[in-house]
Amino acid sequence: MTLSVLYRPVCACLLALALVLSASAAAPRDFDPLAAGIEENISYPAVPQKHREKVSAAMHSLERTLRELGYKTTRVRSGEVVLVTIPCSSLFAPNSIELKTKASGVLSQLLPYIRRSDNYKVIVAVHADNTGDAEYSDRLTADRANAVDEFFFSRNGNKDTGIIPYGLGADEPVAPNTGVRNRAANRRVELYFVPTSTFIDKTRNR
Repeated sequence: MTLSVLYRPVCACLLALALVLSASAAAPRDFDPLAAGIEENISYPAVPQKHREKVSAAMHSLERTLRELGYKTTRVRSGEVVLVTIPCSSLFAPNSIELKTKASGVLSQLLPYIRRSDNYKVIVAVHADNTGDAEYSDRLTADRANAVDEFFFSRNGNKDTGIIPYGLGADEPVAPNTGVRNRAANRRVELYFVPTSTFIDKTRNR
């Protein structure tokens, strides 16, 4: 048997194997948001290219509504995710992990949107400045993120909201840790509103 005759079945087998591997790689994987890092959570689920314009427009509407309520907002991930930023001083006393009494007024207006877990995956990320050691900052921000999560849980009738909390310590400053104003900017609570697959589907059909 000549080499050219042998080559054809080998090629066919390799092509079939490549197609199987390609299909496997393209298949959606199980995604556990509680086991994922924050960047992975912000990125998932991805919006198909052909639906990005509609999803971005819908998230712009959400951003505008939240800004009209008095929140500092911006959009990330090419406009597909709305980010709300709240100074830690508006919610917590220095070095405290208990929400201030007035924090209820700051957070309560977000509850109707956090309850829409069919539309939005909500990520709470708490940041610190670089005062104190890393272990203390990590613990403080984690406890504060859990306090915000617990606030929405209790205000939602002790029903899970699906919030994913992160305490990020001093790892992600938005300003140099020099001076009172810059450190205050770094001490912040961020809430990311990420469109869910359900929301993407609904937006596509509008």
